[in-house]
Amino acid sequence: MAADHPSSLITAGSTAGRLRPRSGVLVTVEGLWGAGKTTMAGQLGRRLAGQGFDVEVVHYGPLPGVVGRLSRWLEREPLRARTGTGGFRHPHHATVDVFARLCREAWHHNHFYRPALEAHDVVVVDHGVYSKLAYCLAILSETRPDVTGSALLDQLRGCVAPWFCVPDRAYFLDVPWPLARERAILRGRGGGVPGSVERLLFLPRFDAAYRHVVAAFPDVVVPVVVDLREADDVADEIEQDLLALLGVSTVGGDPGV
Repeated sequence: MAADHPSSLITAGSTAGRLRPRSGVLVTVEGLWGAGKTTMAGQLGRRLAGQGFDVEVVHYGPLPGVVGRLSRWLEREPLRARTGTGGFRHPHHATVDVFARLCREAWHHNHFYRPALEAHDVVVVDHGVYSKLAYCLAILSETRPDVTGSALLDQLRGCVAPWFCVPDRAYFLDVPWPLARERAILRGRGGGVPGSVERLLFLPRFDAAYRHVVAAFPDVVVPVVVDLREADDVADEIEQDLLALLGVSTVGGDPGV
């Protein structure tokens, strides 16, 4: 397995993003709410473990002290209303929202993902990391229509560069947003609330922002068309690419060292 991670630099030529050594390989599963990220991450974790890798599939780590209170505030008192119509529950300060969410995300990267990478061959993040940049881009672009999406994304990349753990591979589960929403509702998770009109209005913008973000990392992100394919079929496709990244031969379709 490669000990070097050229993708761990979020900005070409920068030394940011390497606060501590990384010995493991970071894999993230990306996609909208309801795209099937958690299911796919679990499959990948089991398959890699079957190949002899020490794998940890992670969601979020513990949130002690101030960061825990910040997280609870973000979940219970969102600046954007989650149900009904009317847009925002309070006057919306997009910059404050972005700053608060990125503070929480920085905690996860520095205090959870990095230690996990030091302890395991492979760490699979089941909720994506680019999703956070996409959310920030979506709300900033709403309140700053005079600035291009590319310029806003450049600003976000500069803000997160000192701590962002850029994945060695990120798999973007490409599911049309109406289908992803229906799946989220059926699963009763990921914000899939039928009465959440505001979430429905937000999804097209979030989808567009997400695609803009992943397109900015072509050397890292692998788009995977899901549509109505079975999860096993999608997992087979991802597994072949991931095993190749990890240096495992898959000649003839059967993995082997």
